[in-house]
Amino acid sequence: MAFSYLEANGVFLKVVIAAMVTFLFSEFIAIYPIFSNYEKHKTVVLKHIVPIWEITGAMIVFFVVELELIYSGLVPISSYLFIPVIGLFVALLILRNVAIIYSEFIWKKVDSKPLMMFYSAATFLMVIGFVTAIAALMVGNSVSTAIPSLPPLLHLDLANLSKSYVDYIALLTAPVYSAVYWEFLFGTLFIAFGMSQVFYRIAKRTSYIPLFAIILGLFLNVNAWNVVATLAGAKFMGDYMILPVIIAIAIPLLYMYKPTTNLASYKPFWFIVMTIAVLFLELPITRIAGGAYSINTFASSNSMLVANFWLSMIGGILFLLLMIMYAYVYNSGRMSITPENIEKTNKSNAEATEKVVKNETQKN
Repeated sequence: MAFSYLEANGVFLKVVIAAMVTFLFSEFIAIYPIFSNYEKHKTVVLKHIVPIWEITGAMIVFFVVELELIYSGLVPISSYLFIPVIGLFVALLILRNVAIIYSEFIWKKVDSKPLMMFYSAATFLMVIGFVTAIAALMVGNSVSTAIPSLPPLLHLDLANLSKSYVDYIALLTAPVYSAVYWEFLFGTLFIAFGMSQVFYRIAKRTSYIPLFAIILGLFLNVNAWNVVATLAGAKFMGDYMILPVIIAIAIPLLYMYKPTTNLASYKPFWFIVMTIAVLFLELPITRIAGGAYSINTFASSNSMLVANFWLSMIGGILFLLLMIMYAYVYNSGRMSITPENIEKTNKSNAEATEKVVKNETQKN
């Protein structure tokens, strides 16, 4: 088999990463409605999170498998460079899964609010760790090359990987490094806040808050990347950013326009367009360690690439089926994008559940 499928810098791996990031992002933005008013928003939030959190975990596992198959040489390097972030990410992933499982099964006897608060906090920290790793890769050593007074951020020793590490202290505190990092982080938080207002239908349709928050977040993120690109002497990847920016702004605009309000907050639609947006941000990434090494340097053998191609195809089909199933479950067994069409069904289901819980409580 010819490998023209995989010559575009591991595009299949990038699709998997984009889907995983989008799923995790949809859970991350739930922290806003959960912490702002849990009792008011718990129904709409749990209706999304409960059927989706396991899919997120499956996508993370799929990402690890894909990384091993396409770029097996990157696995040990990633382990040494990001061991604190990876360790924290895995620990929080386990703890948040435990919290949401407990909250699903003991809510009849115990208030689930503390467990959901812990779940949200753990997911929040997971995403912060993920954003920190992305920021470290985005900055790389290009800034220290342009400004010799700054210490190198990435210490990558291919001859002795045990000496490889990321200088997280410099990332968080050193001039330029910290400015780019905090700008990138707060930009992400503003975008997440704006998206949460639309995704969970928290804001009124006529509210400008989601649009303003997303525009502010985009400005911070794009400016952070522009600073790094300028210092590195690289071309500003504006052509790759155009579509993600358009999508990010279009979602709150569609939400504000009455005929498309329901479409903007329709979960399968949101997942598809956001996955496309994240994918376009990943496409220009062809080198790592601040541009020092080409990703293809760490590619696996040809036989592994063949296996990975078919795994990607099968995984993509399964992912599509999960999306269809999710749309079906979220809409209480209907494919309508209009929440009002299923309101009666949801109300009837809620009333029936309350009756069952009441009867069980009386029996006990």
